Amino acid sequence: MITATALAAALLATTPAHAGGWSETVLDPPPGHIERAVTYTFGFWVLQHGSYPIKAGNLGEVTLTATDDDATRVTFPATESATAGHYSAEVVFPHDGEWQIGTEHSTLMPDPLVAVVTVPGTVDIMPSEVAHRAPHDWGTVRPSFPPTTDNAQVAAPEGYNPEEPQALIDPGPTTTTAAAPTPETPGGPPIELLVAGGLALLALTAALARHHRRRTRA
Repeated sequence: MITATALAAALLATTPAHAGGWSETVLDPPPGHIERAVTYTFGFWVLQHGSYPIKAGNLGEVTLTATDDDATRVTFPATESATAGHYSAEVVFPHDGEWQIGTEHSTLMPDPLVAVVTVPGTVDIMPSEVAHRAPHDWGTVRPSFPPTTDNAQVAAPEGYNPEEPQALIDPGPTTTTAAAPTPETPGGPPIELLVAGGLALLALTAALARHHRRRTRA
């Protein structure tokens, strides 16, 4: 519930610096045990729409934040790594207790709840509310995405879920146009009948001609 509320608040923020873009912070596998006053290096990714490094411009100053139960807040400046979208910060917890980890930057909306650290104790990475991430061509170095909550609803632009089949598109009613009938060629007598008729006509003509010649001689 805390994770969903925090992410929803971030998504609804509309300040000029943050309007139109949101991010998700993805922690690298953290140290196995945390003690107060000990320096730890936290690696993390800041991913636009939870899917890829920021596409245009840069994030400006990136800060990892830690807030305890009494609202005491400590900030740790982050350094950008050689891989786009990846950062690291040296973190020291000044006293025992429970600390909420988040990130801030000047371009995209902040991610206020990334993990909860118990000092002394362990780092509990929060499950993701991003149900549909957009595809990105990661190389060998890539984020360690946390599990997704069962009721996750957030989707990145052009987000996808490989386990979901593509929706079928209803083409609507189909109109069938009847084909125009092909004009028939007028029929005629078979060629054999025409030939036979022609021969008969020639024979009749020849017979009449012979008869006419006989009468003339007579």
